[in-house]
Amino acid sequence: MMITGFEIQNFTAFKELEVALSPRINVIIGSNGTGKTHLLKVLYTLSNAGELPPNAGHSNSDLEVCISERLLRLFLPAENKISALHSGGSTARTKLRMKNSDNSRVSVSFNYNSEFARFEKDGRPTVSGPRPVFIPTKEVLSLVRGMRHPDYDRATVEMIFDDTYIDLAELLVHPGFEDEASSIAEDPRLSSVVRGLVDLVGGRYRWTDVGGFCFEAGSYQEKADPGRSKSKAGQIYQDSTVTHFVAKDDSSLASSMTAEGFRKIGVLHRLLCNGSINPGATGVLLWDEPEANLNPRLIKNLVQVLLELSRNGQQIILATHDYVLLKWFDLLMDKGKEDHVRFHVLAQDPGVRGVSIHSTDDYSMLANTGIAKTFSELYDAEIERSLDGVTL
Repeated sequence: MMITGFEIQNFTAFKELEVALSPRINVIIGSNGTGKTHLLKVLYTLSNAGELPPNAGHSNSDLEVCISERLLRLFLPAENKISALHSGGSTARTKLRMKNSDNSRVSVSFNYNSEFARFEKDGRPTVSGPRPVFIPTKEVLSLVRGMRHPDYDRATVEMIFDDTYIDLAELLVHPGFEDEASSIAEDPRLSSVVRGLVDLVGGRYRWTDVGGFCFEAGSYQEKADPGRSKSKAGQIYQDSTVTHFVAKDDSSLASSMTAEGFRKIGVLHRLLCNGSINPGATGVLLWDEPEANLNPRLIKNLVQVLLELSRNGQQIILATHDYVLLKWFDLLMDKGKEDHVRFHVLAQDPGVRGVSIHSTDDYSMLANTGIAKTFSELYDAEIERSLDGVTL
């Protein structure tokens, strides 16, 4: 199930937005302070809106309490009140709405003085759909050990990290298909993606008995699998091999001793290996600034991976202000493979005293964005310097 669009009214920096989403890849663009992360968290909230803790009831009031707490845990307002998320200067009701590909609608709303948010899906309280995945800007792999240590203080952790970090830490410790204790089978559609991610960083991150991730240098090797070669999946994907990780040696490094950019690649690898990201089965992938702390030479490979995931049915929504990431999407997109990238540009709009959004499927329409202008100015300055003192 895909998200086809969403609406926001009177929420944080947004007065009124209505956005149609691509079922493939969406890229939210904007300078700092325009609310890119807020949009991702709104979609994460709405995608999880019907999910209740095991010990919770199922009445309307139980849902309202859970959703209100969820909003507070995601946005962490200074005043721990739902009303603090209401757009300033307005008394109109805050409304967050999301429409899915099955035509179901999810709605969360509250007033400027509300204690709890109201939740509706097609007018009826219900459970949520496929679970989304949110990858925040800062890497989480090296933090999992401290966040899940038996002696940790949960209240302190929750003051430092919002729920996007805590939820991701929980997903990362789920066993993957390559773990001895796991019965999860490798998805043949993703074999090339999984191998490619390991090749990018020269190894993998693995959960250890002491409760943290370590880095093992190595690569995947293939061996014939007669069972798969005769299977329907093997016929469809022309994949008659299984992957097997082979370490270079017995040594390993604590994840904190490796590059942060490598750890971000490791997060995606782990989520694919344990099924937390399973195109066509799990929910939307929301990724805030995937390029942060990533070596620019790896960005091309990352874009290739994201395009491959989208070709297999994974809806992806990214937030960025990185020109290199945007340009690689433009250069690598293959319409022959039904690739589709929709760009959503956020900008301060003095006319409405808030943030407006413009969406386009045409990369060339991004020429007037602040990101493109900055790189154009950089290029012009370089040309000017190279011509300094040259007589034409």
